[in-house]
Amino acid sequence: MGIQASTKYSSKNKDILKISEISSVNVEEFKFKEVMKKKSILKKKDFYKRFLMLNGAIMISKPFEADEVKKFYVSLYDLIRNINSEEVFGIKLPVRSNDTINYKNSISFDKFTIGDIIVATSQGFHVQGAIRHAAIFDSRRYHGSIDDKCLLTAEPDQGVIYETIRFYRENFSEAWGLTVPKATIEERIKAVDEVSKFVGKPYSWRADKNDDDNWYCSKVPWAAYKKASGIDIDGNGGFWVLPIDIFTSKETEVFEYSNS
Repeated sequence: MGIQASTKYSSKNKDILKISEISSVNVEEFKFKEVMKKKSILKKKDFYKRFLMLNGAIMISKPFEADEVKKFYVSLYDLIRNINSEEVFGIKLPVRSNDTINYKNSISFDKFTIGDIIVATSQGFHVQGAIRHAAIFDSRRYHGSIDDKCLLTAEPDQGVIYETIRFYRENFSEAWGLTVPKATIEERIKAVDEVSKFVGKPYSWRADKNDDDNWYCSKVPWAAYKKASGIDIDGNGGFWVLPIDIFTSKETEVFEYSNS
């Protein structure tokens, strides 16, 4: 769908007021939220130490430049104690009721525009690294409810799907909103449209980044921008693009954060 414009004429001064949409995205609303985001950019490096020390979590990617790399040690006991066995090995172990932890955050979507990215995590060791999950936002599917399925990602046993805001608020202790400043509104729309074609494709953590037949969560927003505009939001260019790689990328900025 191309540009659709409706025009109104003022009876007083005959000024032309244009209310335009691009592929069902309100341009004026988009511009207004982009201004809001620019005023609330957060420094990424303020979070790096937190990632490394998050309840014994291991950073398995590169958040620092070579001369800034910090060594981090963890005992085998701590590694086994904090690991999510079902997530890593597919083994569901019995958990005592008093060990159950409910993670929550209250991240706001007031400033999210189409093509923005959410990344989220919770305490403990995760095979994905310091950040557990990622998705790309489709504002056209968001109608004001946290139960609107407007976040495009991939999940084990489900493949590429749309998830709700509620899922991200009620399953993670921290969440960040990321934007890709270089991308135009047209490129952001195209980014979402490109990966929406793969809804239903299977999940595989072993998938190559350039394999369109198998997906994992953070590959979805990475492929969206790579396919739509050539912008590479993988922070270290490895075989996989992890959620933390999208966070540390020079092509993304943090505009929203919640840890409660």
